[in-house]
Amino acid sequence: MGLLQFVLAVGEPAGWSLSPLFRAELEARGARGEKPRPITEWIRPHPGPLHRPDPEPEPGEPGPIDPALVLSVLGSGGAISEAIAHYEHRPQQLELAEAVTRSFNDGAHLLMEAGTGTGKSLAYLVPAFAWARANGEKVAISTHTITLQEQLWEKDIPFLQSALAGTPLDGVQAALVKGRSNYICLRKWEEAAVGADFLTSPEERRFLIRLAAWLAETETGDRSELNLSGEEERFWRTVQSETETCLGPKCKWFRSHCFAFRARRRARDAQVLVLNHALLFADIAAGNQVLPPFRHLIIDEAHHLEAVATQNLGVNLESWDITGALLLLYRAPGQGLLPQLRRRLGRGEAIPARPPVGLPSEDLIDKLVGLVQHCRAATDELFRLCADLVEARGRSEEEGGARALRLTDAVRTGPLWEALEQARANAVHRLRTLAAGLALLAEALELRDPPLADADALLVDIQKQNGILIQSTKAIDRVLLEPAEGEVTWIECAQRGDRLRVALRAAPINVGDILRADLFGRMRSVIMTSATLTVGESFAHLKERLGLSRLPPDRLREGVLSSPFAYREQALLLVPEDLPNPKEGDFTQAAVDFLRRFLIQAGGRTLVLFTSHRQLRQVYQALKDDLEAEGLLLLGQGLDGSRSRLVAEFRAGERTVLFGSASFWEGVDIPGEGLSAVVMVRLPFNPPDDPVMEARIEDLERRGLSSFAHLSLPQAVIRFKQGFGRLIRTRGDRGVVIVLDNRLSPRGSRYGLQFLRSLPGPAVFRGRTDEVINRAMAWLNLGDEA
Repeated sequence: MGLLQFVLAVGEPAGWSLSPLFRAELEARGARGEKPRPITEWIRPHPGPLHRPDPEPEPGEPGPIDPALVLSVLGSGGAISEAIAHYEHRPQQLELAEAVTRSFNDGAHLLMEAGTGTGKSLAYLVPAFAWARANGEKVAISTHTITLQEQLWEKDIPFLQSALAGTPLDGVQAALVKGRSNYICLRKWEEAAVGADFLTSPEERRFLIRLAAWLAETETGDRSELNLSGEEERFWRTVQSETETCLGPKCKWFRSHCFAFRARRRARDAQVLVLNHALLFADIAAGNQVLPPFRHLIIDEAHHLEAVATQNLGVNLESWDITGALLLLYRAPGQGLLPQLRRRLGRGEAIPARPPVGLPSEDLIDKLVGLVQHCRAATDELFRLCADLVEARGRSEEEGGARALRLTDAVRTGPLWEALEQARANAVHRLRTLAAGLALLAEALELRDPPLADADALLVDIQKQNGILIQSTKAIDRVLLEPAEGEVTWIECAQRGDRLRVALRAAPINVGDILRADLFGRMRSVIMTSATLTVGESFAHLKERLGLSRLPPDRLREGVLSSPFAYREQALLLVPEDLPNPKEGDFTQAAVDFLRRFLIQAGGRTLVLFTSHRQLRQVYQALKDDLEAEGLLLLGQGLDGSRSRLVAEFRAGERTVLFGSASFWEGVDIPGEGLSAVVMVRLPFNPPDDPVMEARIEDLERRGLSSFAHLSLPQAVIRFKQGFGRLIRTRGDRGVVIVLDNRLSPRGSRYGLQFLRSLPGPAVFRGRTDEVINRAMAWLNLGDEA
């Protein structure tokens, strides 16, 4: 049916307000003799073959690329300088490009810290383009933040492709690679829209109509084009593409339309792939079955590598994962996959049950519906007891108010744990019985004669939920019953609206061995770069954490490139030494008093970084009225909108103060006078009672190593460098960084100098509060220096 017909079929039965308008337009077109186009036409097919049988060629011995070619593109008089109106020669950029080139040529890994302003994106993109062109091999580039990924995809790569037109590197193609769930499944969307009935909410109908209009225009089927709202996120999950529910050639959309396969086609045809760290590790966890093959990898924002590996190479099971699968199978009479199957069967037809689900005299679908309800009750009880255990013995986590409880031998004792263990055994038994019953159902349908018409999609959806249940039982036992050696396990609870989210988690204590075997051992060359990789210009901490210290010496190279910015003239670091130690009870009030004076005199334009969201809220509540009385707008993370909204509002305002924690320590890029001051309330040490941090501390101490020197301090120094880096983004920037933590002073701690030595040489002043504020105002040209 045509687009207008389709929209009316979905919206009109529910009294959609725009139905009369669309009906009138449809009738007017009919009166003109216009015939509606089939759905497979107004959703445009892929212009070329989508499933060409072109396997990736086996990589041979690569040929080297000419460093002179790379440097000629980037240097004065080259393609880049010709394409940039105000080109600036950057020796550090050329040095990084040459190091990447030689590492590719020699098959070596490279650690390279490149300070802000180096121009590192183009410095690694040009060798990547050159390598792909010379050897016909793909080069993958992985980032952590969406901000950098968008910069590469929307700005840097299109610019470079344009600048290289007419050169030997002309025509190198790139592709943005995302997880499959970012793309719409046309089969699921069509079934949801055509099958909309009295159970389909008006909100879901409007969403399905919105998707129809979008599908008539989109070339990618990528959800990022939609800017989904909160409720739409839930609806999206019912139409997203998934490997487990793909019908392949049996699907009518497969041959010419499937957006997931279009994305795969673009990735196969491209020579340079842009992806994120999470997808990189999803590929590793799946045995390299997610991404096209490549042997050369560039990892930007490489300081996140250990954290992302930790998150993605363990277990993450949330209570909703199980509840959602069970609700999809059976929600209420008439609702769910099992009732749908019942309606598909002939009147009075039954599928005999079999052990362990029931007897042949019983109906299998009826037994499965009962099992689903029993599983709901059993898993609800399990997660309720998990929450009770965390409430009784867990810690309060600052960020987002989540609570976590590490599962140690001491925790696995007592009446509450015994009750939880009984609930675990009951839930796992019932889930496995249900899984066995769903397998029997699939077998019966496959053997049915005649086959059940148009049941492929329904069957694959049921099998997908069965797979979730099977994996969930393994995750429950792995976390609660038999944790793997070298893993840390914990329970986490967080309130999300009116629902308590309970999660079971496991993570490797040390990811170094995994990375050495599955990443660095598999790749010919991995380039790791960031502005914050070293501690005191040493890579020792990072090499130890990532398993690089145990590579053969000839496989790893390293270097540090200074920033081209004149930090001593552009940035002033100030430490008020008369504030109490952050561990003392009166520190928060002292911070409030300091910030009140400074922010009012500075007139806003300040980013204040916290390590604790609880402390952020306390200071926010203490200062909001005072600042607003002075005409300043105070924005708080988690209090005044999303991260992107807060950053946009901060950029747009002149007398604005932004309070942030966690993610605001990096990725906030506000050049010019929009940001003139950064205040760090405390040195950014990770909480020692975080389950993963606690396990790693114990592991180091057990090996006779100082956990403070080998873990806590280096991590804090790297995060400190990230916070400092928010201030100076261009050669014209000028501002102050104020650290309220007197441990940064040599008189405050024995390790303060390690933080200072890791900075790129700003001017430094330590003194009393009055002196610090006066110096800051003078530096910002807002007052007279004392």
